[in-house]
Amino acid sequence: MPDNSQDESFKEKDRWNMISIYLNGLLFISKLVVGIMTMAISIISDSIDSGIDVITSAMARYSVKKAHEPADEDHSYGHGKYENLSGLIQAIVIILIALAIILEAGRRMIVGVLLENLDIGIAIMVVSVITKLGLSQKMLGVAKKHESIAMEANACNLRADVWISLGVLISLVIIRLAGPYIENIEYIDPIFAIMIGLVIMRAAFGIAKRSSRDLLDGQLPPEELAVIQEVMARHKTDYLEYHRLRARKSGSERHIDMHLVVPKDISLEDAHEITDEIEKEIQARINNATVVIHVEPCLGECEACRNPGNINGYREKD
Repeated sequence: MPDNSQDESFKEKDRWNMISIYLNGLLFISKLVVGIMTMAISIISDSIDSGIDVITSAMARYSVKKAHEPADEDHSYGHGKYENLSGLIQAIVIILIALAIILEAGRRMIVGVLLENLDIGIAIMVVSVITKLGLSQKMLGVAKKHESIAMEANACNLRADVWISLGVLISLVIIRLAGPYIENIEYIDPIFAIMIGLVIMRAAFGIAKRSSRDLLDGQLPPEELAVIQEVMARHKTDYLEYHRLRARKSGSERHIDMHLVVPKDISLEDAHEITDEIEKEIQARINNATVVIHVEPCLGECEACRNPGNINGYREKD
């Protein structure tokens, strides 16, 4: 039977990724035109950042689509890591663009700054702040709801853009109001552009760190490991011990496996029932978890094997 919840999850993520592409595309064109009209490097830098958002949103949409594809012969664990790979590529692209912005702003400070039509620039930045604030809030909520690292990377980038656009807006307002009174006040423009580049770079490093962790099969968060340990503690009378617990994340999916030691004389049916109960309970408490338990018999020297009738909780042979 098809999983309707997964279909709805994909549809909602895909819808907001498309909205992000369209809105950022409009902002990119608008700010680029206004940036050329005003000759403000901060607006041009912000327009480039919106252009990056178009690319990263498209990448997020593609990776989310791939991540929802079922496991196949070449990807037996599914396609979840497409989202992690997308987040890492986004981060690398963003860092390169940030460096270009910083270098161009530095060049402007050397050759001089000439600004025009600042009122138009202020107006487009007001629109940018309002649009990106609303979009980033909604996309971050959708990303956390469906545990999409690609969407979260995109939403965090958009949230950083709000501060960037607000900084550009403030710099233009200061130049517009203080220009007639303070000499060389226009140099605030490239200074803010450099600050934009540094903020973008900082956000990109954070995205790269989170994406790389899952690509390198980093352990699940402590709170999720604690859930696994809680479940195992609840069933401690059903087995002798467990070991080789491995738990990693792939996109929004979790892969958990372990070895479970049971009394040597326990029936195969009872061993299966124990593992089935543990797997179902972990999956009920941790979203998108695939749990695999490998059963091992003890060496026949434990108390449960010597006196199976005296050990409460272990399932006896019929």
